[in-house]
Formats: sequence, structure tokens, C-alpha cells
Amino acid sequence: MAVRIAAYARIAPEGVLGRGARPFAHSWREFSPDAPDAFGLPPLKARYFLDEPFPKYGRMDPLCKVAVAAALLAFRAGDGLPGLNRDEMAQAGGTMLGCLEVDAQFEATRLAGQPSPGLFVYTLPSMFQGETAILLRLRGQASLNAAGALSGLAALSSGARLVQQGRAASVLVVAADAAGPAAARAMGAAPFSGACAWVLAPQGELGGIAGVSYEPTPGAVALPRGPWPFALSFLHGLEEHMAAPSRATLCAEADGQAVCLQVEP
Repeated sequence: MAVRIAAYARIAPEGVLGRGARPFAHSWREFSPDAPDAFGLPPLKARYFLDEPFPKYGRMDPLCKVAVAAALLAFRAGDGLPGLNRDEMAQAGGTMLGCLEVDAQFEATRLAGQPSPGLFVYTLPSMFQGETAILLRLRGQASLNAAGALSGLAALSSGARLVQQGRAASVLVVAADAAGPAAARAMGAAPFSGACAWVLAPQGELGGIAGVSYEPTPGAVALPRGPWPFALSFLHGLEEHMAAPSRATLCAEADGQAVCLQVEP
């Protein structure tokens, strides 16, 4: 059985994009005149993504902010996805850096003798999935993939298999990373925040995933790393393919590992 993509959204330096029943595309100028911050995007605010006040959003760490926003935008692009039961919607996440930035901030407060409870709560790489579950009232199982540059595709393949194998009626997949001062110190990384979110279900208009493989496939279309780093490394090419879907096997390889998706219109 092919798993269908019911909605898709992304947040990246280029802007905000959503595909589904209510597609949209916005540049950052439409949201904020502010210059990019230490994480590569203008400071994110709840009003960009929600119609009602959400004060807690401002207290989230950068990873949660970008991941939760992408999930919200996917639901908005899907016009709320009224046909899906949120009690049965699972989550599959992917991140390469995880909570590196907030870990570094918390450690600084600990060394100063005043460990911050507000930071400590975000020293868990899957925290963005908890925040998403609370906000969108999702009650299904959750898993997190950390597979280097393949983390985003690994999450997407995990979500597809959950639906194909009947272990979840639908899945919200979110791949996200936020790189700031800690990533710059640890690996010389440039500032970057980004997230992609897909809603996978038995029905959808944005293409399907017919199969998943973790071995290089002869004749597969190689996905390039693209302009986005970390967990989003290969997702720019996947997004481009989704714009004009065709039947193909798309494959990404990194660090001796591979993720291949059999996709169809």
C-alpha cells in the first residue's frame, strides 16, 4: 500500500511554504522586518503561525520553535486535516543536532551555580514532539531518529512504514535542526534553523511513498545534499520532486548509510 502525503510545510531561510488543501508561500519580509538572528532566521513569533495567542511559544528553545511552527503550518496547509483522527496520529521526528544549543546554555547556568529549570526542560531532543502533541492534541506513539545528515529522510521513511504496516492510522513527520553559537563552537557551523513537516495518511494529493529501503538501489535518482544542512540535508531535492511528482526511486547516501524512497504521483 502506498502511503500518501496529505500535507507538507517547511520553514527555511528562503521562507515559509505549505502544500495541501490550502497551499501558501511567504517570504520572511511578509512576517518580520528583523534581520536573521544567531540561528539564521528572523526571531520566530507565535503570531506568524497561530491565530490565537500562545505565550509559551516565546519561552521555547530554538529547536522547538522551528519544529512546532512547521507542524502547525502543515496542519494549516492541510486545512486542519479534518478527516484524520488525532487520537490515532503518531509522530516521527528527525534531528541531527538535537538539543545541542540548549544543552550548552543549561551547562553554562549549571557551572555558574544556578542551573536553570526553564532551560533544563528543553534538554531533551524529542521535546519538540511533546510540545507538538500538546498543542495539536496528538495522542499516538512517537519516535525520534538521529541518523546524521539522513535524519530527516530516516524520519520520513519511519513514518511511512508505520502507516504501511498498520501500526498508525496517520503520522506527523517533522525533521528539524537549529544551529547557533554552540554549533559554531563545536563544528564551525553557520547559523541555521529549519524544519520540514509532512502528514502521512492513506489518502492525500501530494504524492505517495510506495516503499522504503535502507540499501543503495541501482537506477535510483540520487538526491543531492542541497542548500540546507544537518537533518534537512537531502530534503530540498525531495521538495523539488514533490512540486512535480513522478514515479521514481529517490536515494540519499551519507556516512556509509542510505535511505531510498519509492515515490509515485
